[in-house]
Formats: sequence, C-alpha cells, structure tokens
Amino acid sequence: MKIHILSQSVAERIAAGEVVERPASVVKELIENAIDAGATAISVEIREGGLQSIRVGDNGSGMTRDDAALAVERFATSKITSERDLQTVRTLGFRGEALPSIAAVSQFEMLTRAQKEIQGTRVRVVNGKTEIEIAGAPIGTLVTARELFYNVPARKKFLKAPLRETELVTKTVVTYALAYPNIGFRLLVDGKESLVAPASSLLERIGAVWSREAASEMMAVEYDSVDLRVRGLISKPSFARASREWQNFYVNGRPIRSGLLAVMLERPYAGRLPENRHPLAVIHIELDPQYVDVNAHPRKAEVRFFQERAIYGAVQQAVEHALRDFPYGTDTAPFQEWPFANAPEVLFPALREAHGESRAWRALAQLHNTYLLAQTPDGFVIVDQHAAQEQVLFEKLTNERGKEGEGERGREEARERGRENPITLMPNEASLVSAHLDEYRALGMDLEPFGANTFRVNALPSFAKMSAREALDTLVMEHEKYRALDGDALRDKLASKLACVSAIKAGDALTLEQQQNLLNELLEIYSPATCPHGRPTFVYVTLEELEKRFLRR
Repeated sequence: MKIHILSQSVAERIAAGEVVERPASVVKELIENAIDAGATAISVEIREGGLQSIRVGDNGSGMTRDDAALAVERFATSKITSERDLQTVRTLGFRGEALPSIAAVSQFEMLTRAQKEIQGTRVRVVNGKTEIEIAGAPIGTLVTARELFYNVPARKKFLKAPLRETELVTKTVVTYALAYPNIGFRLLVDGKESLVAPASSLLERIGAVWSREAASEMMAVEYDSVDLRVRGLISKPSFARASREWQNFYVNGRPIRSGLLAVMLERPYAGRLPENRHPLAVIHIELDPQYVDVNAHPRKAEVRFFQERAIYGAVQQAVEHALRDFPYGTDTAPFQEWPFANAPEVLFPALREAHGESRAWRALAQLHNTYLLAQTPDGFVIVDQHAAQEQVLFEKLTNERGKEGEGERGREEARERGRENPITLMPNEASLVSAHLDEYRALGMDLEPFGANTFRVNALPSFAKMSAREALDTLVMEHEKYRALDGDALRDKLASKLACVSAIKAGDALTLEQQQNLLNELLEIYSPATCPHGRPTFVYVTLEELEKRFLRR
C-alpha cells in the first residue's frame, strides 16, 4: 500500500484520542476552559456516565462570535502567541486542542456570549460540519457534547460501565473543586444533584466534597521561600485511608500526579501511621512558571520541575513542621521481644494423655506462636491458627445457621464499639454502600442510612473485635476492589475480608484451652481444609508415615 496523507476527518479523530479518552477527559478540559475564562461558578451535568450527554456551563468571560467560530479549529487559542510563552504558561489550557477534539468525537454544541455583546452565539459541529448562528445566551459559555464516540465505536467499546464512568467524572469535578475553593461547583448526574460546593475556604470545601469528619481532622501546612510557596491541608495521624486516592497535589493551580511528592508527604508520617495507611492531603505548590514544564505530558497530568530537590524538600519540611507535636508510635522500638514472653504458662502437662479422655484432635502445643500441634487417632496435625480461625469465621458469616443467635450479642457489643456513630463516608464510598446494603446486612452488620453520606451501625458480628468505624472502613476498601460484583459473590468477598482481619494472627500466643476450642470449631465446619483464600489450614501426618521416617517399618 502506498503512503498517503490522511483525510482531515480521520486525522482529527486520531488527534482527539490524545485529549479525549473518556467522559471524564471531556469534563476536565471544559472545566479548565471555564477556570481560565475567570468563572466564579461552574455547573457540570452528565447522563449515562457522560456517554449520552455532557454539559458544562460557566459564568466566565464568554466569547465573541468571531472567537467562537475559531475556538473549534485545531491549535486556535487565546492563551499563548509564541514559543516563548510556553515557558511561562499560567493558564490550565494552552494547546488549543480541547474543543476541536471534543467536537471530532461527539455531537457538539456551544452557546456563548461575551460581556460586551448584546447577542450570543451558538456553534454546532456534527460530522465535521460547523454551523454558526445568533442565539440568546447569558454571559459565559455552555458546552454540550452528546453521543460521545458515536463515530468511533472501537473506542466506545473500551469504556467502563456508566456507573464507573460517573465515578471518574465525579472524581474529576472534586479534584478541581479542591484546587479552586473560591469557585462554586455543581454536579448533576442523570438529573439528580450529586455535588453542591459553593465558594468557600479550602477547609469548608473539604467538608463539602469529602465529609465534615474529614474536614475536622485536617491541619494546615505552609512553607515560604523567595520563589517557592507550599500551602494546603493534611490529615492528622489519627485519620488515614488505605489508599492514596485522597492525596491531591497542585502546581500553580494545575492538578498533577507525582509518586515522589506522595513519598515526600508520607515520609514524616513514618512511625505515626499504621502500616499500609495513608494520609489525606490537599497540597498547593506555587512557583515561577519558568521553573516548571507543564507541556511534558500528553494530558498535562504530570509536570517536570527544574529544581526537583527544592520542591520535594519544601513539601517534606512543611509536613514535618505540621506534625511536630504528634508523637511517634511505641511499636517502632528497634529491640525484639523475647520469643517466649507471651507463651502460655502450662504447656508440658498436656503432653500426658488423660486417662479415658477421647477427642478427635487433641491440642498438645503451640509452635512459634503460629501453628498448633494436635494428636489425632492415627497420627498428628499441624494447624495454621490464623487460616483455621479465618475459615471458621468465614463460614459463620456465610452460613445462615451459623449466624443465629449472633444478632443480640452483636448488637450489645456494637453499642460499646460503635460510640462514634453516626459514621460519615466519602461521597463515592457512601454511594457504593447504599447500593449494596443487603450484602452488608447479610454479614450480620446492622447498617442503616443516617443522612447524607452517613450511616449508623446498630450491630456487628460478635467476633469482630473492632470499632464500627474500623469495620465499615475495612469492608468499604475491600468493596472498591470488587465493585463489579454483587449478591452472594460480593458478600463472600466482604465476608472473607472481615474474617481475615478478625481472626487471630501469627504470633498470637494461645492457652491450651484456646487451642483446643479452635480445633473443635475447625472440625465442626463444612469445609475445614482450606481458608477463604485457598490456603491449607492444616498439614496431616499419619502414624504410619511417622514410623517409616524412623525406620520402624
């Protein structure tokens, strides 16, 4: 096949792929345009996860008719005029690709009016054809993109379900809402108001988009030098999450991803936070634009600093200063405890067989505070104590008969462990739980809605030796990994997690009575051989095999 120049329509669709990956990409570009236009209020509305329609409106400066006609042409922008301007970019957008890229893969319509204009302008782009007409419009701009990827079915096929696309759009809106608390944001999903955040302080904005509980646990960070400023809010060590999803970094108002910045943020928390827990943060870094390259990533999600060490050091120093009054945990001591310090006092009398006593498995000893040694009628077993109790608890959660009688005891214990009720979750976590209340209740967790993004836990399974807050956080984090599941499949995943965190751990010393009770419970369940993750719970050695080892046979 000979080399040839692609047609303009094909080239535009290929170029659009660099900017528009999914509905959240469209929302991101339009929000950035609104912010650059000086808007003080931005409204986002989506239907069917943004696949059916996306509408973003603002009260910014708007456009004249001539500018509106040029705005849908590639590389048409008001942000820069020369190559030198790329070194001092202060706006979020500057490439002139957003509107033409969106128009290339959707049924596009823009309604706009500049402040000094009497009449507004409507621009329509369908199948590459542009129509411009006079229209009534308020000051500002309203962009509508319908049937996203209608002309690129291959790309549409790789999008997620509408629920997941909605979550990504929501995350995008929240990201910019945290970056610009001085701007009011509103998000409507399928005609229902999902987020309302009027102009406010950063702390108030966190309360609006995350939760009031999160806002109450935040504290300020600040660092100033001649040409660098770091400011924002971070969470106290007492409030953390199991992922870094709640860490937001901004450079001159631009949201960025940076693993190194996350490391610098978390380094001062070492010894103050439990393992695998991460702080929440909204960090703004302000510096001269000439010291940062914002054109280093196709989607402007990453930047390149010309003085990296200074930036990272400033963030770490600001966080260290904010945490100076919080002590380090006591579990970071360098010495190791004497391995037999917590061993049960009486072990050896158990080795003598009691006359007339007959048990299927009889506990003899605990090995390394991790394995149980038990005698059987024709040999012995070594039992993994964590895996064994994990399976016992899993079957209690998933077996209706096993849960009989748990309710009232659990209710009493939940009243003691759930004093922090009601519990407020992040908006996306709350929507996930609300959609699957039956699965949570099937685990013996009496959970009920108690206001916006808030729940009350009236009862927990009696064996869950944790607070209601800890139990719900644990299950929600596990739920997010398996958001595509529902019904029994989801219940089993949640039950497996709750059983795992509630079971005794390797290193826990057990009395002989506790060892025997665990062995008895293991033999009574339906599937004692493996834990919920598929690992074996015990290793069995027959007397015959033992005698062969000692050459008795």
